[in-house]
Amino acid sequence: MYPLAVAGRVRKTDREVQVIKYITKITCEGHKMVMRSVRPGIMEYQVSSIFMYYCYKFGGGREMGYIPICPSGDRSKILHYGGQSAPNDFQIKDGDMCLFDMGGEYHCYLTDITTSFPVNGRFTETQKTVYNIVLETMQDVVNAIKPGYTWREARRQCYKSLLGYLKSEGLVVGEVQDMYNVKLHRVFMPHGIGHFIGCDVHDVGGQASYWCWSDSEVKDVDWYDDTLEWCPLERNMVMTIEPGCYFNDVLLDPAIKDDKQGKFMVANEISKYRGMGGVRIEEVFVVTDGGCEVISDLPRTVDEVEAFMSNPAPSDIPFLDTF
Repeated sequence: MYPLAVAGRVRKTDREVQVIKYITKITCEGHKMVMRSVRPGIMEYQVSSIFMYYCYKFGGGREMGYIPICPSGDRSKILHYGGQSAPNDFQIKDGDMCLFDMGGEYHCYLTDITTSFPVNGRFTETQKTVYNIVLETMQDVVNAIKPGYTWREARRQCYKSLLGYLKSEGLVVGEVQDMYNVKLHRVFMPHGIGHFIGCDVHDVGGQASYWCWSDSEVKDVDWYDDTLEWCPLERNMVMTIEPGCYFNDVLLDPAIKDDKQGKFMVANEISKYRGMGGVRIEEVFVVTDGGCEVISDLPRTVDEVEAFMSNPAPSDIPFLDTF
């Protein structure tokens, strides 16, 4: 029964897609409200409360898809920051990069979106460099997606694009394939590239064993990123793409000293980015007959983000001036 249940959840009906599009729209508007409301001095938990308030008041999203992840500054290198042990409890300081991963829920269907932006609305040169690396990596993957394309192909595209853009900015040197072979991408992006969306934020159907046809193929899977590994994309599958780039000393220092990885890393250049945390951009898309439709709609380019944040939030959030 399990394969049948999974098949029913990974292939959405048109009505299910409509509901996910709705909560994705509300979630995007909540992210936009946060982008226009955040400023130096606000607490990370106040950011999550603004988002939750917006989704419930304006979209009927009483529940969240997951606990909002709202790190700022160097804490944005922590992938699932904001849980019970670290409840978004730091004050956001001027110059910090914010990484807000938040998604609403409506009628038991969820969404999952991440925005990254500077709290003061203006990117520094280092923030801009990392942001554009992630954005261009995202665009490369989105442009490649179509029915029949496998998640393994998407994963390779994502990691190789990331390494290529890091190379173009002088943070790494060498051949991209050689860097990929020694898994250098894991140093800068220690997570997968996305997941199914549906009745759970990381919905069922992502296990490699479900999509593989033989034991030998299962053994060939890169278990660091096994979710969706063999999944051939089909119409009305709803998924996320979430490339990121982080500067975490715990990962960088051993890699620089490593015989296989260190020869590709330009330590002096990398040091310029230490302390900024990281950037992640997460979009939601639906596979269509001829490609994919990105259903999340947010300011994404550097110019778009800066222009959008230059306009203040409306006065509908009553507690903004109480912190």
